[in-house]
Amino acid sequence: MAGAAIMNIKSATKLDAEIIAELNFQLIQDEGSNNPMNLVQLQDRILDWLGSGWSIDLLLAEEKIIGYAVYKLQPAPFEETELEVYIRQFYIDRNERNKGYGRGGINILKERRFGNVSTMIIDVLETNPEGRRFWEKVGFVPYYTNMRKPLH
Repeated sequence: MAGAAIMNIKSATKLDAEIIAELNFQLIQDEGSNNPMNLVQLQDRILDWLGSGWSIDLLLAEEKIIGYAVYKLQPAPFEETELEVYIRQFYIDRNERNKGYGRGGINILKERRFGNVSTMIIDVLETNPEGRRFWEKVGFVPYYTNMRKPLH
């Protein structure tokens, strides 16, 4: 896990919205999402998140941005004294994968941001088997299946 030793994390600001939108666009492509948003729309959404209770962290390797995470801390539904974190997006640049940065990114988030959290929650699209394998390798297990049927 060479990547973890040189990783750092920093809170994103509005000035980082453009680079996060570019990475988010890569995420949409890589996971096979049907999200039609363009870069301008993604950047606007990031700016909205920054002002509405979502946290966004940049994942760095030797000061180079190699990924990001979007998440929200919330009370656990059945144990309101416990906190859980919903990770809406977690992405490592496709050119930086298989270097330990994914696992390192999760570890640095746990250490620096999620110290008082009892559970981490993520969603993985069925169109993203590579992502699912990653999440299983770092200890996540399936909890439920969300199914959809288009009506139009």
